[in-house]
Amino acid sequence: MMQLENLTANFQGIQIKYTDIVNYEIARENICGYIFLLSRISKNAEPTEKMPMESKIEDLIYYRDNLQIEDKENVQKVLNELILEYKAEQEKQNRRGEQIVGDQIEIHDGTLTLIRWPDN
Repeated sequence: MMQLENLTANFQGIQIKYTDIVNYEIARENICGYIFLLSRISKNAEPTEKMPMESKIEDLIYYRDNLQIEDKENVQKVLNELILEYKAEQEKQNRRGEQIVGDQIEIHDGTLTLIRWPDN
């Protein structure tokens, strides 16, 4: 999993644009979705698989709690790397035939789409 660095930096004086806020919210929503996905998967995982998942969940919770709108570099890392990892994990679960309950945001041509998974 990719690593975010310097999350506790002080970003006073940084100009924030509307797109920065949108990117931050997309990044945070996907971090939350990934946490939810891994939590659901780890419920039924073998103990040897569960430990690395729980460690990843802890890292993601730290990222979620400490990511700042002003931290454009780490927000871009989430958008460019973590979301791809999250989508790959979703696809892997879909191939296994397991439907994980939760929401997903997709971006196509600059348009955000919220996909709601049914609660089974």
